[in-house]
Amino acid sequence: MRDWMWPDESAGVELLHPGQIEMGQRLAREVTRPNGSVGTEFTQVWSISVGGTYETYGGIGYSFRTSDGALHRAPSNSHMWAHPQIRPQDLPPHEGRWITNQRFGAHDHKPGVLGDRYFYERTRALDRFTAPDGRVYRLLYGQSTRQDNRLDPQGRWRSFWVYRWDHGVKWIGPSRETADLAYEQFELIRQGRAW
Repeated sequence: MRDWMWPDESAGVELLHPGQIEMGQRLAREVTRPNGSVGTEFTQVWSISVGGTYETYGGIGYSFRTSDGALHRAPSNSHMWAHPQIRPQDLPPHEGRWITNQRFGAHDHKPGVLGDRYFYERTRALDRFTAPDGRVYRLLYGQSTRQDNRLDPQGRWRSFWVYRWDHGVKWIGPSRETADLAYEQFELIRQGRAW
């Protein structure tokens, strides 16, 4: 039987409805340290989207992308532990829509899933942009042969990505099936309206 309770009152977290969570607040989760003690780990919310999902059975689904690139989903009939305070250091580091929001390699550990490196090694650069602070963006096009419902008329799989090299850390945006969608994202980045 546990002789401790989480969350600790000193952590300052509250049980919030997903609709109350804002960018810059920190989602909280219970962690057990190597010495057996229990604590709270915080991750900043940098992106929020709302829409219906199959998990919500017709209700509203909330999706929170945190600063580590992880995606946290919550239906409208749930609550999440979060710290309600918004501190300047917890806000996203750049203005605009966070497009390149997945850590490169985040999918590599999932069984049966071709990892990010598999696709990256089969891409070629279509365009490149360097932001004033040194972030480097590349619009990449990849194709290979495999059984997939996205095969082109020649029997090849193809997709487009926007990658961000951010001072030694590599991030990736969601794959796009058409060049128009990918270039639209890339143009937002060039204009300073996304990152």
